[in-house]
Amino acid sequence: MFGIGFLPVPGTMGSLITIIIYYLFYNYLNIIFFIFFIILVFFYSLYFLNKTLNQSFSSSDPKEIVIDEFIGQSIPLLICGNNFFLIILSFLLFRLFDITKPWPASYFDLKIKNATGVIMDDIIAGIYTFLIIYLCI
Repeated sequence: MFGIGFLPVPGTMGSLITIIIYYLFYNYLNIIFFIFFIILVFFYSLYFLNKTLNQSFSSSDPKEIVIDEFIGQSIPLLICGNNFFLIILSFLLFRLFDITKPWPASYFDLKIKNATGVIMDDIIAGIYTFLIIYLCI
């Protein structure tokens, strides 16, 4: 995703870029387009990662790949609207869950060594973040 995976703290940078992309979609296009974009990225990522993960990378979840952060961080942003506080809260909570990987995210991270494992731990972190933000609203 734009070479972000080669920067220091690639997961955090991927989440920050996701917020910028969300902001652009929310303010200049439409949230529905953002949802379709997320779905498109999800299926493309599954396809691409399944083809290249084992051939091109030595790790089963390489830090250079941050598209999973984009997908996971996008989930809680869907209910943040243009609320700056909720957007920052979603970023902080998502990063916390992405780093600590509470169950079942840890299961996918440790046991599923393919594209599904790479993406699902971030989706679960995004769902946990979504639920907390939903309860805060």
